[in-house]
Amino acid sequence: MKTNGLILLFLIIHAANGLSQAARLLPDNNRYLEYHGSPVVLITSAEHYGAVINAEFDFRKYLSELETEGFNYTRIFTGTYLEPVENIFGITKNTLAPLPGKYVSPWSLSKGIYDLNKFNNAYFDRLKDFIREAGRRNIIVEVTLFSSIYHDNAWKLSPFYFKNNCNKLDSIPLSLANTLFNKGLINYQIAFVMKLVNELNEFDNLFFEIQNEPWSDNPCLVNYVNLSNDSVFSNPWQTKVEIANPVSLQWQQKIAETIIETEKGMKNQHLIAENISNFEYAVNQSIKGISILNFHYASPHAVLLNNAVMCVKSLDETGFMPHKSELYIDQAWRFILAGGGVYNNLDYSFIVGNEDGTWKIPDGNPGWGGLAFRKQLSYLAAFMKKLPFYEMNYCDTLICSEKKIMQTGLMSKNGIYGVFLEDIEAKPLQVKILPGDYIFKWLNVYTGEVVTEEATIDSRTWINSPFPCKVAALMINLKP
Repeated sequence: MKTNGLILLFLIIHAANGLSQAARLLPDNNRYLEYHGSPVVLITSAEHYGAVINAEFDFRKYLSELETEGFNYTRIFTGTYLEPVENIFGITKNTLAPLPGKYVSPWSLSKGIYDLNKFNNAYFDRLKDFIREAGRRNIIVEVTLFSSIYHDNAWKLSPFYFKNNCNKLDSIPLSLANTLFNKGLINYQIAFVMKLVNELNEFDNLFFEIQNEPWSDNPCLVNYVNLSNDSVFSNPWQTKVEIANPVSLQWQQKIAETIIETEKGMKNQHLIAENISNFEYAVNQSIKGISILNFHYASPHAVLLNNAVMCVKSLDETGFMPHKSELYIDQAWRFILAGGGVYNNLDYSFIVGNEDGTWKIPDGNPGWGGLAFRKQLSYLAAFMKKLPFYEMNYCDTLICSEKKIMQTGLMSKNGIYGVFLEDIEAKPLQVKILPGDYIFKWLNVYTGEVVTEEATIDSRTWINSPFPCKVAALMINLKP
């Protein structure tokens, strides 16, 4: 009986340890995440980051919609930044722009003035409730601690703005807020990070991002892109690759160190993400302690240029393309099938009153989403769950044709392949894999239709896509 008791005790401790382990890098392949003992790719089409700080937003209804589509990820801002209702980005009914009196702040408010020495318990209760509800649905939350501020109208709303608090901070321009030159504000920023990290340490379904788009307020121009594609990328900033300058990086390093030091000896040590750039950039040196490289509006090159970096590559925000679902669907497939580990489309159909994502997005909004789009994106999420991506390598030569085609794909040593094919309409295709008997599963990425075929492959074998559209995904398995 004593032995059985010891065995039972060991099993209880082992199970508890397993459940308490936060989302982490996959031990055998640090390019991906592991959650609850299984490799995961995070895919979602999510609201504009105000789910917690906007008191009117019903986040339970929102999280249920993500779960229904098979999505496992969302991103939130923590309240250090919010946007004005009068709009600075053309976003109608912006969830990150609470109406007057509906902003849930991390700090106590009295007679219109914040006290940065006193935290708002109601905020932390709501934040933890959100993380808890997400965890019940196996949704991982990216908790973005800070953001570039972009515009004086946003800066003047911040509790950090000198007129909005009683803590006798100096007046500084917004470009200094997230730097070590912010004249004492850094002490309150560090105190907030320590408080938030302590409050959230119990949860295993989150990772931290230091700052959203740090290159915006403190930029360093490093490249030009998209110069020949102004029909899709029509804004001047969409031709530039900017990274954060050294002043920003010094401040970010301090925040990362605060997270790591605060969690020493605690139950969970959470991963930390650094937001690198828009589009693509070869990372030569990242902040110490970083496990996830975040890119916005990214191409597959953001993954491929950093393939040797043992971190997850993430496209954690996209938008600002025309309202055509295929632009966003194709972008998602390209990024994930190049080896990316995270994809998030900014979905403006999630608003207060339509937290199920049923609001019709107006023409002027700088992004896309909605029910039909999310259904299409769910096909990618389902595809990846069937693919052993964690033991596969990138390959762009699996399929060839007499005419040019585009492809991003993954291949394993065990005769399993996954590839996203473009420009294949009515073109004979040759499969460049080892000879053998295979099962082909064609997926129409826009309709979800699946066609399964069997074929014996040798050097002379040609195939055709069963779909009339110009794109398709293909999963190939060697027959047992």
